[in-house]
Amino acid sequence: MKSLYRWRGFILGVLGLGLIVAPSSPLNYGPSIIAAILLAVGILLRIFARRTIGEHTRGNTHTAPTLVTTGAYSLMRHPLYVSNSFIASAAIIFHLGFSAWTIPFFATLFALEFALSKAEDQFLKTTFQEKWIEWSAKTWAFFPNPRNFVATAQPRTFFQTLRADFSTWLWVILLIFLLYSRKVFFGA
Repeated sequence: MKSLYRWRGFILGVLGLGLIVAPSSPLNYGPSIIAAILLAVGILLRIFARRTIGEHTRGNTHTAPTLVTTGAYSLMRHPLYVSNSFIASAAIIFHLGFSAWTIPFFATLFALEFALSKAEDQFLKTTFQEKWIEWSAKTWAFFPNPRNFVATAQPRTFFQTLRADFSTWLWVILLIFLLYSRKVFFGA
């Protein structure tokens, strides 16, 4: 699982490239609106999670000086993986619509995010033991538990968060631009 974590960005990149070369569906309002909503929710959740978590989570190795259990992490254990899934799902639906091609892309995406979340749960459980067990017992992995919300002072501002995730935003914008350009200039 360590190699999966190390190569997670590369794997998502390959998934994005595969999406670009997959047969496109015609530009359609229904899937485009759904994709826009998923993208907006994914971006907002990612910003909320990155503001909560502070400086760590970047890099190729699992490290965690503290167990973050407030803000986004009081609602769910894996808000960054969920936000990644929303953003990637938006790209998949925008480009492929609701065709049979969406199935292998969704299966790959969700299998990757699920495997990463399980590896992270195991790492955090080993690292923080009882504290993780107590937190995970009341905090769902992928769905928010609003009864569990714990507000926190955000260690980063909105703009610091955007700057800290610059490479992520750059790749998301590039992927959306390529998918949109392909639909507009080259058709389905």
